Amino acid sequence: MKKRNVVLSGLALAGAIFAGSNLYASEDVEQFEQGNQMRTLSSLGIEAKSDDLEPMKTLTDENGKEWIYTDFTKRTPLMDKIENERSVGAKSAFIEVQDAIMQKYAEIGDSIPVILLDEELKEGSFSFNREDGEALIFKLKYNEKKAAWDYEQEK
Repeated sequence: MKKRNVVLSGLALAGAIFAGSNLYASEDVEQFEQGNQMRTLSSLGIEAKSDDLEPMKTLTDENGKEWIYTDFTKRTPLMDKIENERSVGAKSAFIEVQDAIMQKYAEIGDSIPVILLDEELKEGSFSFNREDGEALIFKLKYNEKKAAWDYEQEK
């Protein structure tokens, strides 16, 4: 059977991109991913242990602000919370902003993104690391008038 190249778009493409990190067969994949998540959180001013890396866990940054944590691959509970507490439209808009960021900025070898949102589901961040250690941080803010999530890359 002939192999075919399939062009993936949107979030499916991003999953393939983030899976491209250098990982050897002898390494523990979960431990490798946790290390990437902790590095990303550190760049956001949050010191976390591997036990803290559970979806929907509340983490506190260096300024005392609390954030709901999840990683991109385990975001379903967070998406359900947005739908239940905001609306289906807010959830769809949140998916769209993630897709927009990844389409524009994601590269092969990037870590799996970290998602942080405040309890009111009004602001947060979407962040990941490059293979060279550079952190890409995108501040998110829910715009109620537009029923959309705006983002801005932090410098």
